Amino acid sequence: DLAALAALTAGDALLPAGVLKRRADRSTSAALRRAGVSDAAVAHVLRPFLSGVFLEDRLETSARFFHLVWRSMVRGSLCLPADGIGAVPAQLAEGLPDGVLRLESPVREITPAGVLLEDGTETPAGSVVVATDAATAGRLLPGLSAPEGRTVTTYYHATDRPPLAEPTLVVDSAGTVLNTCVLSRVAPTYAPPGTALVSTSVLGADRPGTAGTVLRRLAELYRTPTGDWRQVAAYTVEGALPVMRPPWPLCRTTRHAPGRHVCGDHRATGSVQGALASGTRAAREVLADLARG
Repeated sequence: DLAALAALTAGDALLPAGVLKRRADRSTSAALRRAGVSDAAVAHVLRPFLSGVFLEDRLETSARFFHLVWRSMVRGSLCLPADGIGAVPAQLAEGLPDGVLRLESPVREITPAGVLLEDGTETPAGSVVVATDAATAGRLLPGLSAPEGRTVTTYYHATDRPPLAEPTLVVDSAGTVLNTCVLSRVAPTYAPPGTALVSTSVLGADRPGTAGTVLRRLAELYRTPTGDWRQVAAYTVEGALPVMRPPWPLCRTTRHAPGRHVCGDHRATGSVQGALASGTRAAREVLADLARG
């Protein structure tokens, strides 16, 4: 079984990404069986880990996407921005000219002339790029095929006694939680001195009783009492990732109609990388269309 997993890993790490993208698509579960990985290895190792990556526990996600994710994890490393994930769009915004970025301005609809805001004002635009979640894109662009979304809830607890001294992602083979880690061991800036911040994710929305179940499970996973841990936040993200059942197109044009484009991870792969790649493609295609007049 280790040999089968090693062979799969070596292939994903060494083969060019283009080869992985052109493979016949199937579910991740089917791909693992085809590679000879045992049911025990899937149940106790791969399914618990990949459930947190795909936000689904049946491994029905596109195998083409799985192979690319596995390749990235083998060849690279995981990290978090010291100033939080918001530092990424903030850095992008810093390069924009003054006065071109308008925040807190919900869009009611896209019109033939441009964009109509909820406050009734209309912004004229020959080219409009809808860079939103799939559901919002489907509302703003009639006729757009938008996939369903996966929902995840993340709980944040503060404790004076870090349950781990290293930046390790802990997965749960029982499936009570997806994964948990001491975030402040990954990025010390995420908690004040003397306090540890623990992040734990579960599938679905925050339901009554779930927070207590999570805290009890954390005591088992970390093998430490959690009765005095303080929940500082709980966030549910609906449509956090698109449902990517096979066959899933890894990239597609952003053109929806003349002068109307759509981008996002739901147009590429369900990930930050997918969103950035789709946004980059939108920029190229808008510039190409403008150049053609």
